[in-house]
Amino acid sequence: MEKDKLAELLSKDLIMGYVYGYDGGRQVYYFEKSPSNIANFIMLHKENADEMILTDTLDRLVLNTFGEFINRCPDQELMQEILKDLVPMQMGEKEPVSIPVASEEEVQSHWDEEERKEMEVELRMQ
Repeated sequence: MEKDKLAELLSKDLIMGYVYGYDGGRQVYYFEKSPSNIANFIMLHKENADEMILTDTLDRLVLNTFGEFINRCPDQELMQEILKDLVPMQMGEKEPVSIPVASEEEVQSHWDEEERKEMEVELRMQ
């Protein structure tokens, strides 16, 4: 993802998507929180996912899935909004659309660069 698009994405209310594969591996992604984005994320990652856990950036559970099916979602109002997009996709009536997603590596690299810049400014001020 381009640096400016990554910076823009990271300035928004984010969801962290932990995708656990059938091979036991785990991938972590960041994307903007919205019911539509959550539904698209689930459907775009269903092929590789045994389970997905979506949290906010404070690691509070938003929902978890078994494959493409929601298992638990504490916020029932949010779940109803997600299902408006998710169910038609699951039924093949609607195709998932690509959403801006950043990998854990991209996000960490961005944060490392931001921290490096801040350290340079602090050192110049001394």
